[in-house]
Amino acid sequence: MIIDYIDVLRDLAINFVFIVIYAFLIYYRRHHDRQMAITLVMFNMFLFTIIITMTTTEFNMASGFALFAMLSIISLRSVNISKIEVAYLFGAITLGLINGISLGDYLVLAIVNSIVILAAWVVDSPWLLKPSISIDMTLDNISIIELKDQKLIRSKIYDIYNLPVLGYTVIKYNCKKQTVQLTAELRL
Repeated sequence: MIIDYIDVLRDLAINFVFIVIYAFLIYYRRHHDRQMAITLVMFNMFLFTIIITMTTTEFNMASGFALFAMLSIISLRSVNISKIEVAYLFGAITLGLINGISLGDYLVLAIVNSIVILAAWVVDSPWLLKPSISIDMTLDNISIIELKDQKLIRSKIYDIYNLPVLGYTVIKYNCKKQTVQLTAELRL
């Protein structure tokens, strides 16, 4: 198999430009999470490297399945990651995949990359949906009976932050101390 290094470098440059726009100009400007922005770029670049290697060399299917089986061992379950972060991570994966398979038609590649970028920019824009914030918090003196009363929990959260409560998720309840750890979504 003959490798066209110019095409590989061009694909790398296209991928790098689009992931930087995606991670830093869209995600980081809106969410100010440096670690996640760097994670998006690194995950994308690693995946791009794997895909470009698989498509430009005689990398057989068994090796590819073994590689993705090893990657599937990596789990994000131990990290508290929001739904928006998961969506952005899938966007970074998508960019790495579509840029790594060497489409050859650079107009189609630019259009597909632009769709991912545009979707993130529009859907996660503050003018489409009003901004909100997720806050991890602990409420004290909450009985198991009170925990079932959503109106009561929402009012306690509202009393603390004086912001409308969009929802909350109970993370952990301690019966002995009667405390509840939760993540609250508040409208700014």
